[in-house]
Order: sequence, then structure tokens, then C-alpha cells
Amino acid sequence: MLEVRNLFKRYGSFEAVKGISFSVRRGEVLGLIGENGAGKSTTLKILAGLIRPDGGEVRYFGKDFDEEMKRIIGYLPEIDALYDNMTVSEYLNLFADIYDVRADIDGLLERLNLPDKYISDLSKGMRRKVSIARTLLHDPEVLVYDEPTGGLDPTTSLSIAELLRELAERGKIIVFSAHNMYYVERIADKVVVMKGGKALYFGSLEELIGQNTIYKVEYTIDGRKESVKLFEVEELLDFAEKVRKQGGKIIEIEREVPRLENVYFSLIGRKEIKA
Repeated sequence: MLEVRNLFKRYGSFEAVKGISFSVRRGEVLGLIGENGAGKSTTLKILAGLIRPDGGEVRYFGKDFDEEMKRIIGYLPEIDALYDNMTVSEYLNLFADIYDVRADIDGLLERLNLPDKYISDLSKGMRRKVSIARTLLHDPEVLVYDEPTGGLDPTTSLSIAELLRELAERGKIIVFSAHNMYYVERIADKVVVMKGGKALYFGSLEELIGQNTIYKVEYTIDGRKESVKLFEVEELLDFAEKVRKQGGKIIEIEREVPRLENVYFSLIGRKEIKA
């Protein structure tokens, strides 16, 4: 398990991260969502061991973070840093040597559908896949990805999202940031909604969306057809019983499940996107 407790990070007088806490188990995917400047990238860099927090703690599998922990982490920065004068296999072999691991590079190329071309000749999406392949060379237990699908076409973004879900099913812990709520909704088990360095919500994605589900109930009572909107299952059950006792009848219950975008904008206090 990855445990983050009361994490703080300051840059001078600016507090980038203000006491956030969350946990992720093996096989789970956690999505960090929030506006630019919310503290997502800073949090991910702390998790990867690139910068030190000013307060709080990060624990991997019950142990405090130390330099050895970096061996179990695969970190993907938001911006790709690649060597254009190398082929894909040359680049990956170089980093396999640096990591001192024997990696199945041919298998990675096949799984990611990567051609063994010069990196300078690759599209933006293919370059992103090369960076992802590098994070997988040492078969890490934890993947920390900053905007893995940012700025990519829908097909490439979907293939990367599916890869992350597949890796989680193999028991890896995955923490990633994203602005595209569609991919968060598609693959995340848990989410942290961040604003101004704070966590407005941490928990199950299903519960977050479920808390904002609306039940539109059509019913008849005293020969009149009426409708009402309810927001809790318990409220729905109580209302149905009330209608029954008054001799009425429930005609239809329509469950309106909100989009993650709308739940997110509601949490951070901005206008929702209309469907």
C-alpha cells in the first residue's frame, strides 16, 4: 500500500501542497484532478522521490520513503525528455543499462505498438509511449504518471488508459494526474480532487459520483400525475412508502448519473458543464 499522510510542500512563502492525505492499495488506480496550480505535479514529484516534502510522510508498503524506494517506482513527467538521435530500442537499452536490469524490450515494443524508428521520426503519441516504456523497464511496483494522456489524440489516449488499467489488474499501484475527466472516469478506482494545494475529496470514484446521483420519480396520487427529484436512496425508499400509504403509485424512477466533470466543477465551486 502507498500511504500519504498530511503532506506539505512550500516554495518560499508559497504553500503548494497543504496537508493532503490518501492511500492506494495494490491493483488500484488513483486519479489526481484539479486546476493548474492545484498541487498535483508537486504531489507526484514527492511520491517519486524527486523532491522532499516539508511536512507529513509517504510510506510504501509500511516503510518510510528512502532512496531504495525509487527502485520500485516508475515515474512519468508531464514533458517527455527523449534523445531524438537514437532509435527506440537504443534508447530503451540505454536506460535498461542505467537501471542495471534485463528488460524485455521487444515485448514492450509489441505491447505498446511502437515501431523501432529514430525517435525524431515519431509522432507525439508515439513519443509518449516511448517515455511510458522507459518507466516499465525495471517492472516497478508503483507507477506515478503526470498527465499520461495530455495533448494526445483520442485513439492513443485510450490505448494508454487501457494499458494503465491492465497494469493495475496485474497488481501495480498507479497514481496519475489528468485534466481529461473521461479517462479518469474510465480507469480510476479512487480520486483526489485538489484545489489550492488542498484535497477537497479523497475516496472512491463510484461513491463520489453516487453522492451526486439524482432520482427523478414520476408517480400518481389522488388521480394526479406528479414528479419529484430526490438525492438519496433512503430518501427515495421513504418517499415510495409515503406514496403507497396515501394510495398512490410509483410510475417510473429515472436514475440520472452525473458526469465526473459536473461533480468536479461543483466541488471546486465553478459553473458545471451542461450535458
